[in-house]
Amino acid sequence: MDLKITQDGNKFTLDGIINEFAKFQPLFDFEGPEIILNLKNISRINSTGVREWINAIEKINTDIAIFFEDCPPVVVYQMTMIPNFTARAKVLSVYAPFYCAECGNQEDILITMEGFNLDEGLPEVKCKECGEAMEFDDDEESYFYFMELS
Repeated sequence: MDLKITQDGNKFTLDGIINEFAKFQPLFDFEGPEIILNLKNISRINSTGVREWINAIEKINTDIAIFFEDCPPVVVYQMTMIPNFTARAKVLSVYAPFYCAECGNQEDILITMEGFNLDEGLPEVKCKECGEAMEFDDDEESYFYFMELS
């Protein structure tokens, strides 16, 4: 599946795989004070895609504020491992993986970054299947390391 980009005003929704074939031209043509990239539907990013992504973000006019929203774990892992993956963008929200030890349900829960402080802990999440408390299914400090990089 190729990367598909759709636009609604200043919001661009990216859907698919970021790889060497990804075309980011719609982002370069945008004119306005801010651009929001909804990344919820990014399913995979390969190493060549990381390079293409960084180059693309750097090509967006520097007068435009960049925001990332609804970042799935596959994007969060790149933000954490590659310091310039976010470039000058501000991260608005990320999906965090949770697991229910009671019934085995796994779910990515959206966390809004505004006002979020990892020292205060993650929000309590109840399993939609059995109602029990879910556990964060990663290492909190490393998963949210991107916050220290920005």
